[in-house]
Amino acid sequence: MDCSKITTTYPDTVYFPGSPEYAASQNSYFAAFENELSPACIVQPTTAAEVAQVIKTVKDLSPQLDTKQIAVRSGGHTAWAGSANIAGNGLTIDLSLMESVTLDSTDNVVSIGPGSKWAKVYETLATKGLAVVGGRVGKVGVGGLTLGGILELFLYYEHYTNLNVRGSFILLCGNWFRLRQCH
Repeated sequence: MDCSKITTTYPDTVYFPGSPEYAASQNSYFAAFENELSPACIVQPTTAAEVAQVIKTVKDLSPQLDTKQIAVRSGGHTAWAGSANIAGNGLTIDLSLMESVTLDSTDNVVSIGPGSKWAKVYETLATKGLAVVGGRVGKVGVGGLTLGGILELFLYYEHYTNLNVRGSFILLCGNWFRLRQCH
């Protein structure tokens, strides 16, 4: 993948091997096996719109691109190599700059960015006397645990993190869709 073409659209969010930002992202994974994978570049978007645009840009640059050449990382705390990083000619989309935690006090609903880690979520909510079901370790990313981290076999069914999600957004073919869960 020619990551240099992505830098024309996102000059301040695309990082290459040898840059301090690339090294910081690579060294912040929980597991060493993710650190050992080195993508051609790392993109750190700050908004959902930027994520959509990065994927569209990559698709437009390489229409035949194998989707296996793109990895998406939330917190970088995964159980298998290649799930949050990629090697060789691939691109890693690092969501760590999308770490917002906002509370709608009207109905006590919290909106959490996909790059947030559970420690920040717990600290923010604790100031309001609130809590949320999430990871047992503060360094775990919200996105990964919520989407696929139901490996907590000893928790009661209703305490799974993903079952406490009221709504989310999903990106399909460059378009965002809002998903809602009934309560």
